[in-house]
Amino acid sequence: MDNNGYVIDCAEMNGGGGGGGKPTQREYSFEEAISMTGVGRFHYKLLLICGLCFMAVMVEIMGVSLIMPLVKCELQATLEQQGILASSAFLGVVLSSHAMGFLADTMGRVVLLRYALALSLLSSIVSAFAVNIWMLIVFRFLTGFFISGGQACVFSLCGEFHGQQSRVRHVTLLSCFMCLAMIFAPAVAIGILPLQFEGTLLGLELYSWRIFLLTDLTIILLALLGLCTLPETPKYQLVQGQPELALETMRRIYAENSGLPASAYPVQRLALQSGGASLSSVHGFVDAVRLIWQQTVPLFKRCRLAHTLNICFIQFAIYGIAQGIFMWFPTILNALSTPQAQHQLLCTVLEGMSPNKTEAAADQLCTAQVDTSTYQVMIIIGAFFTLLYLVFAYTIDYLGKRNLLMAWMVLTMICLVALHWMHQFALLVIGITIVMAIGNCGGLVSTIAMEFYPTQFNAMGLCFIMMVGRLGAVVGSNILGPLLLNSCDVTFWALLGVVVALCCMSYFLPDQWTWRSRSKANEKPQLTLSGK
Repeated sequence: MDNNGYVIDCAEMNGGGGGGGKPTQREYSFEEAISMTGVGRFHYKLLLICGLCFMAVMVEIMGVSLIMPLVKCELQATLEQQGILASSAFLGVVLSSHAMGFLADTMGRVVLLRYALALSLLSSIVSAFAVNIWMLIVFRFLTGFFISGGQACVFSLCGEFHGQQSRVRHVTLLSCFMCLAMIFAPAVAIGILPLQFEGTLLGLELYSWRIFLLTDLTIILLALLGLCTLPETPKYQLVQGQPELALETMRRIYAENSGLPASAYPVQRLALQSGGASLSSVHGFVDAVRLIWQQTVPLFKRCRLAHTLNICFIQFAIYGIAQGIFMWFPTILNALSTPQAQHQLLCTVLEGMSPNKTEAAADQLCTAQVDTSTYQVMIIIGAFFTLLYLVFAYTIDYLGKRNLLMAWMVLTMICLVALHWMHQFALLVIGITIVMAIGNCGGLVSTIAMEFYPTQFNAMGLCFIMMVGRLGAVVGSNILGPLLLNSCDVTFWALLGVVVALCCMSYFLPDQWTWRSRSKANEKPQLTLSGK
């Protein structure tokens, strides 16, 4: 068979090791056992729950950019304070990602997600009742700090319930929920932000942006309810030395997928795996630091160092470009839609936007109604990105992750060059959207990383990579806008050079088949010894 988990043991076929004794039950590897559960109702429910977790992260981070004009007016925020507010959630994600990866590998994926989402729910509720800009900044930072567990741990959670045949497709489909967040948040903004509310709540005058933040929390609530129905991943349980629990979980998955009783599941014994870390060994601060160190060092061992650094740089640059453009996308759209910008080149329009003019225009928005046209464009972009990820999910097994990654980067290069000479509004929006869509490649890179790192520190690896990616988002959102306004042509050519470098580096990303064959070769002696 194609599944690498299927390994024929001649000793077991002859009666369990010779000597004419009574036959022993066959010992199945994890990949073989999880593949025998099938793919069905349990996995579709899992995809929805993991997707809601991922969607909650994006909605909470993105929501602040949608309410910025209203927050500026009510809380009298300066431009510098607005910049800090826009980056606060990203900064929280960056500072907590490493800790979240450590806790996911020691406490469990499901347990961590429950605590992380519950704490982010509380901090987000408090932020909706902020009385000044600094209170809002602090609690949006805490929201990002706690919710960071939902962005990388969900990849491990989703992937570890699948066999090799379905894992990549479902993890790629999981990234679609990031795009659905780009549809959900602007759609809620269109329905709520233009409204005028009367009255007070908890002594504060009701403003539409407060209702908007509270409405967005429905995604977190749904994700928490879903997590309460999920068991811990069987692969994590097996690595933690709990084969009975892992087998019980697989029986439950089999029963839910097939409709047959759990006792019909043919697997009775699982091959043990070792190497998992647990908080039960922590008895003080020194033990905690030592355990964190032990979970982090394997990411940078010589056999993984080059790949880890390559993945981190690609993720940093991808999110830096995508988030840097996304944060300024509404401003760019507003500038291009003015009568003065018609039939002008993009860089001519952007360089004509001086900081003084931008600040004066922002001041006028305090008395103006919310313009929903930008939100409508964002919904269209989100729908386009969702369709794109669906195409990725159903072609990735045939084309390969690296090939899809490099193909999209080539398309990004073409658009970066074309943007220098385009002047039609529709073409400019399409070109900028495709360049901004390079952020979708972050999901492909995460899928590659998920397959590259072993279960023992898989969540740590993914959280570390996402931490580097979000750090790139913070850097990009703060420096790319001023660069576009002051040196547009040079900035676009520099971005082209970066994307060319990323395309070349993507070719050297780890190949799952190479690493799988190596690990299989290393495991063969162990399987032979265990069968004696």
